[in-house]
Amino acid sequence: MDIAKIAAAGILTALVYSLVRQIKPEIAPLVILGGSAVILVTVSGRFADASSTVNSMLELAGLEKENISILMRSLGICIVTQFAADICYDNSSSSIASAVELAGRVGAIILALPMLQAVAKLALGLMK
Repeated sequence: MDIAKIAAAGILTALVYSLVRQIKPEIAPLVILGGSAVILVTVSGRFADASSTVNSMLELAGLEKENISILMRSLGICIVTQFAADICYDNSSSSIASAVELAGRVGAIILALPMLQAVAKLALGLMK
């Protein structure tokens, strides 16, 4: 991942946003959304590479793929949620940002329920 290109895209987006906000404030949020989408797409390609590397390491270690898969998807939910909430905060929509953050938290909890259920079964088995 070329972080310099991503940083340059972020700075360019911020500069264009500042200029557009003075001329046409109603379309300025679209500039941020477009720049953010470009950066997110760039990073998501690298996330897929990292996921395949983690999977190969899991096979070598003999760990359960299901639990790691849940953790990786939860991480994805957290990243996307934070990204969306930050865009909402930047556009003075803190109530929407809070709702997005809440949805992300609920999504991560729902995703982790099978793992929590397995831990509860293990604990009950140890108690008997």
